[in-house]
Amino acid sequence: MRHLARLLAPALLLWPALTIAQEPSATDIMTRVGAYAAAYGEKTSIVVASETYTQLVTVEGMAEPSRPIKLDAEFAIVKLQGGGWTGFRDVIEVNDEPVGDHKDRLMALLTSESATLSEATRIANESARFNIGMNRNFNTPTAALFFFLPANLDRFTFTKKGAKEIDKIKTVEIAFKETKLPTLVTTRAGANVPLEGSLWVNVTDGTVVRTRMHMEKFADQQLAPDQAAPRLTGPTNVTGNGGGRPAASGNVAGMDTRPIDSSADIEVTYRKPAGIDLWLPAQMTELYEGPIFLKNRPASGRTTTRASYSNFRQFGAAGKIVPQ
Repeated sequence: MRHLARLLAPALLLWPALTIAQEPSATDIMTRVGAYAAAYGEKTSIVVASETYTQLVTVEGMAEPSRPIKLDAEFAIVKLQGGGWTGFRDVIEVNDEPVGDHKDRLMALLTSESATLSEATRIANESARFNIGMNRNFNTPTAALFFFLPANLDRFTFTKKGAKEIDKIKTVEIAFKETKLPTLVTTRAGANVPLEGSLWVNVTDGTVVRTRMHMEKFADQQLAPDQAAPRLTGPTNVTGNGGGRPAASGNVAGMDTRPIDSSADIEVTYRKPAGIDLWLPAQMTELYEGPIFLKNRPASGRTTTRASYSNFRQFGAAGKIVPQ
């Protein structure tokens, strides 16, 4: 018996070490996330969802918050010719009132053979004007996922944190912090806006189940109603090459571009709809704090939002847009 115990002891000591070694590191997990993000748009050419997006603004010094606004929109995830993918929103109703002839406009454009990226971007920018509170153009639910293509992973440091079960899916939290300059998001003047936050990942295949993104000082000193919108250099990942060098820092004509206190927190939870082999946004919540343009003067306030996604429709390989 003692002889048997001596033989087994080294194996028993080695077993815990082997178990620990088999657990993937943060780098291993993010390599899988990068592959997942790169393949995300390859699974389908176009997916269109119905979005219900409620926004509420609270201004410092006002006794009651402003009236909430409800936007009904079509949100599309689109594959680009030549590789890469991106997301677009087209608002079709504001507080249940139709917006012109927008219904099915985005879907008609994206399924046509002559669709171009510039046309789709124009529609998305036009829809951004319906946002209330802080002006912004990065509030699409897939924005955080766009940043983690393989080519972008070395821009960040990653830390493996605790396990969490989300909708019966076992995930591991990976905290991220952008450290490479220039950053993927900049102000209009080109000032760096580092990203940080967390991803909740199924470590088996790199599926991203939840994202949480935080940024600060993304707004400029506000002298015009549309000035706070930052410049986003990484949402369109043509040929898998996210990011790019932003415009040089400096004043935008007629605007004071000094950075001011502002912050954004955006959380998105993904689910896999029946009949579609893709994890898609199910819910997005946002909190923005900072300057709000009010009666020709900036005021301090906060914008809170909640968006939900349903009625997913999938289209085949004929629907691709040309990056111009």
